[in-house]
Amino acid sequence: MQKIAILYDASQAVLSTFALDEVLNQILQIARDYFRLKNSAIMLLETKTQTLRVRAYLGDPSQATEKPLGVGEGVAGTAVKLKRPIYAPDVTKDSRYLQTIAETRSELAIPLMVRDEVVGVLDCLRQRNH
Repeated sequence: MQKIAILYDASQAVLSTFALDEVLNQILQIARDYFRLKNSAIMLLETKTQTLRVRAYLGDPSQATEKPLGVGEGVAGTAVKLKRPIYAPDVTKDSRYLQTIAETRSELAIPLMVRDEVVGVLDCLRQRNH
């Protein structure tokens, strides 16, 4: 039932506005509220360069990076490449993890799809003491 509520909230966010940045920030707030996250980001895929760039970020602004991430790099880039969610329950034991926030314990990356094409990724980080 909780999954249905999450999907409903996300669909309401998308339907409530056509401003992309507003929709992305609402999706991050929904993810934060349901999963009690401190840090999460939505990265959009630049098809020409095959890189992901942060478009919306929730958490400590000093932790947000402007550095692009290549498709296949890190947990998020791997999720985009494989077109499926990737969960790293312990990032210290996952060779795909690229450290951005020292306190990170786990990472979940969910590709954002339109039809069969990946347009970006929702990247959720969970801290060690959370």
